[in-house]
Amino acid sequence: MDPLPSEVLEDPRYTVPHCPEAEHGIGWLRGRVPRFSEGAEHTRRRAVLERTLAGLDVRPGAGGQPPAALLAAMGLSRELVGEVAAAAAAYQPHTSDRELTAAADDAVERLVVACGDRSERTAMLICILVQAHAGLTAVAEQRRSGRTGPPIPVTRRVAPDGREVLVDLSEAPFGRGAHACPGEQLAAVLAATESPQR
Repeated sequence: MDPLPSEVLEDPRYTVPHCPEAEHGIGWLRGRVPRFSEGAEHTRRRAVLERTLAGLDVRPGAGGQPPAALLAAMGLSRELVGEVAAAAAAYQPHTSDRELTAAADDAVERLVVACGDRSERTAMLICILVQAHAGLTAVAEQRRSGRTGPPIPVTRRVAPDGREVLVDLSEAPFGRGAHACPGEQLAAVLAATESPQR
């Protein structure tokens, strides 16, 4: 399937994949974040996410690995990096690997406990951790391989006819339109937290 141009991201007829609500695990997370919602619900959730992002104090140049620095900024244990990675591995709704999904379910539940409650703010904290981890992992893989272009080359949308399509991110690495990634500034700060290679 050839990717569509990034202009599609500003066409309201092309929507994000819908994720039904779930009681726990990765399904609970997907069903409560702006990434997989539309309309008024997306607008409200994105506002909560942006407030949560604004309240984080990630210190550039602090050293260590970016996911650990982000956990520390949230007041969470750096030892939860493994849980964040497991949740990120099955975050996208097209993930079909049952073992990855089961591991993600367990990881999300441990992150919920660490955050203190199963609230909307907790969902946003985990959303930030998971999406930042996915992006930073893609950047690291790109550097290792020497590949050029956006670290995450495509995203997914549902076309007006109900087909799931790929959208090219070559000219829009942080997306476009209502679902443009709100974490571009955070990504730059997190990149600055990484210890220099020796």
